[in-house]
Amino acid sequence: MRRADLTFTIFLILFIQTHCLAQDKRFTHGAENGYMWIDFEKYSIMRDMKYDYLSSMLERQRVINLFQLQNDSLGCKEEIKTLLKANEQNQLDLSLMVKQIDKFYNEEKLRIIPIVFAYCYCVKEMAGRSKKELNEYLISILKFSESEQ
Repeated sequence: MRRADLTFTIFLILFIQTHCLAQDKRFTHGAENGYMWIDFEKYSIMRDMKYDYLSSMLERQRVINLFQLQNDSLGCKEEIKTLLKANEQNQLDLSLMVKQIDKFYNEEKLRIIPIVFAYCYCVKEMAGRSKKELNEYLISILKFSESEQ
């Protein structure tokens, strides 16, 4: 009887440790990442979820810019300005951005990168940054994402 109790206790501890304490892989440093982006595809309204996510992220940035909070930025403010100047309607096409982020996350090793950084990478790419600059940015956000929290 004691052996059964010990076995059950060990099993219970291992179960709790592996299932309850494991970090959700859909988050990196508390931010939604590519695994979350890919998970949106599991739902029938996946495109709406992706558009809604980007819209809310961009609305937050608009408010930050409105109140000129310099310390809270996506990290691609200048590239966004460049794209907006090139676009007569003064808006970025969300459908193109969704496709770009989908393409970014095609490579599984990049899925740990938070969505906001994937967005910035795509903005930098669309703004015409050099391959060297893009590669350096990608390495820095990948190192950040792989680091301990």
